Amino acid sequence: MIDFTLLSGRIIELMRVGGILFVIALAAFVYIILAIGINVFRYKKRISDKNDDYLICDVAYFIEKGKREEQEDSLYISPMTEIPENGLIAAVSDGMGGLANGEEVSRYVISRLKSVYPVSFDDTDAVAGILRKISDEIYDKYKLSSGATLVMIHIKDNFLNFYSTGDSNIILMRGGKTTLLNPRQNYVSYLVKKMAEGGISTHDAYTNNRARALTDFMGNRECRIIRTSGPMRLWEDDVILVTSDGVTDTVNMGRISKYVSPGLSARTSAERLKYAVRAKKNNRQDNYTGIIVKMERSFL
Repeated sequence: MIDFTLLSGRIIELMRVGGILFVIALAAFVYIILAIGINVFRYKKRISDKNDDYLICDVAYFIEKGKREEQEDSLYISPMTEIPENGLIAAVSDGMGGLANGEEVSRYVISRLKSVYPVSFDDTDAVAGILRKISDEIYDKYKLSSGATLVMIHIKDNFLNFYSTGDSNIILMRGGKTTLLNPRQNYVSYLVKKMAEGGISTHDAYTNNRARALTDFMGNRECRIIRTSGPMRLWEDDVILVTSDGVTDTVNMGRISKYVSPGLSARTSAERLKYAVRAKKNNRQDNYTGIIVKMERSFL
C-alpha cells in the first residue's frame, strides 16, 4: 500500500494535473470514436436502405518534385469526416510547363476548389460550370500566358463522377484491367483521331514535337470540361488513380498494375508507384503527383 503522505506537495500536484490531462485525453478519444461511429452508422444505413454494399475509401497520395525548378503540381483531398454527407473529392492540378506562374495557377485552382466544397454530386452541369468560372478567373488575370490542367473525382455512396481538362490522368483499375477514363486534351489525341479517320498510320502523331500542346486547360476562356454523363458504379477492390502526367510519362499505364494493386493498401500502392517513378532516374523528369483511392468493405 502506498503512503501518499510521504510524497511532496509538488509531486502530488503533478499527479493531479496528470490525472486531469489523462481524463481529458480519454474523453477526446471517446468523442472521436463516437463521432466516427455515428458517421459510419449514418452512411451505412443510407447505403443499406438502397440494398447496396457498404464500401469505404482508403486514400493515400504523393507529391514529388522532378527536374523542374518549381513544384508546379498541387492536390486536394476533401475532409474524410465529410464523406458520409458530401462524398470524397480528390483533385490534381498541374501547372503548364514552359509558361510562367504555373505553380501559382495550380495552387489557385486547388484553393478555389477548397473554397467551393462541398459541391453537388448529382448536378455535374453545375460543377462543370463552377470549374469553367475558375478557368475564366485565371484567363482574366493571365490572358493565356499561364494555365494548369485539372483532374478531379467525386465519390459518393459507391458511385463516381469525374471532371477533367488538360492531359492529366484519371485511371480505373478493375479486375486486372487498367483503363484511362478521361481522354487527354492535347494535339496527340486530335492527330490520332484525324489520322485514324483517314486510314493513315498514327505513328507520326506521337513523334510530333508540338503534339503535346494542350487544346484545353484551366486558364482558357470557357474551357471544355470533360465529365461523366452519369455516375459510374464502383465495386469492392476498384482502385482509382488521379495523377499528373509526370507519373504516366515515366511509368506507362501498361505497367502501373505492377506497382498498384487492390491487394495492397492505398498507402503501400502510393509508395510503390512513387518509388517506381523515382527509380527510372529520368533526366527530364517532370514533377509527379498521384492520389490513390481504393474501394474496400468496411470492417464495421
